[in-house]
Amino acid sequence: MIRNSLRSAATVLACACLALSPASARQWNPDARGAALDYTQIVHAKGPGEVVVVWWVTPQAFPPGVNDQVVQDVLSRYVVLGIAHGRTATTGQMSFDAIADLRITDSTDRSLGSLPSNVTPPEVAQTISALQTLARQSLGPIGQGIRWFVFDGSTIHACSSGMMSVPFDRETYTYDTPIPGCPK
Repeated sequence: MIRNSLRSAATVLACACLALSPASARQWNPDARGAALDYTQIVHAKGPGEVVVVWWVTPQAFPPGVNDQVVQDVLSRYVVLGIAHGRTATTGQMSFDAIADLRITDSTDRSLGSLPSNVTPPEVAQTISALQTLARQSLGPIGQGIRWFVFDGSTIHACSSGMMSVPFDRETYTYDTPIPGCPK
């Protein structure tokens, strides 16, 4: 079961590796999964050598039929966000800021804190562990710098009408829902 989760996450992360590259081209006529993946990844080049990556991992970004049901359930019930704030040194090596905490806001302006690791259900911890491992292996330096956060998803759903805001480092990154790739 976990092996299937890792395989499906590897597929998504391989696509994300290409999508997160600053020199990547826009997709031409993407399918629903590609549209979801493209929309849920925010890459903000803040200035010379500085980048913020915000990735909302949603079930719609995974290929149909490949996913393990546990991963689908976790991504449907929780908001899973990966975030990295990196800087490139003159040597070309990247370093990342430690991100201790993150809060998000739903469409009613309700602020949500991330779930503490000591109350995270085992299936959520396994999903995050798989995402973390695959991001580090597939996305290079950015994958190594991603910090994962899990939030209660009762008021934020990728395919329901609403929005989510992610305030971070004097910016507010937003997602309008339903996201591209949701069934019409």
